Amino acid sequence: MKIQVLSAKKYAQKLKVTVHASGKLGFSDDTAKEFRLKDREVYIKFLVDEDTDTMYLSVIDYRDEDAFKVLKSGEYYYVTTTQMFTDLGLDYKTQTVIYDLMRCNQFDTELGGEIYQMNPRILKRRQKNVE
Repeated sequence: MKIQVLSAKKYAQKLKVTVHASGKLGFSDDTAKEFRLKDREVYIKFLVDEDTDTMYLSVIDYRDEDAFKVLKSGEYYYVTTTQMFTDLGLDYKTQTVIYDLMRCNQFDTELGGEIYQMNPRILKRRQKNVE
């Protein structure tokens, strides 16, 4: 018999990125750890399968003219994607847009980098109480 442990360390992790009201793309703590943002200079390239409208994120550790540099403010990591999401018609000002990330290592060689499929969850943005 060959037994394999299905570790909670692997499956409890929730990799996601969130488009903020400013249009910047922010990384959850788990995602920042998975991408090793603290340890290296990282760039993010976005790819779209035009046949299926599926969006992918490629994590690379080299400068590329088509990639966004991951920036840091305090303990917060983000990418300045405002114009890209505006051009894509994403209503990030009135909606909370979260992308759950699913690792797609079968595309790493073909597309370059560590590839993650971006699965959107769109919620109505909470309104702040103004008194």
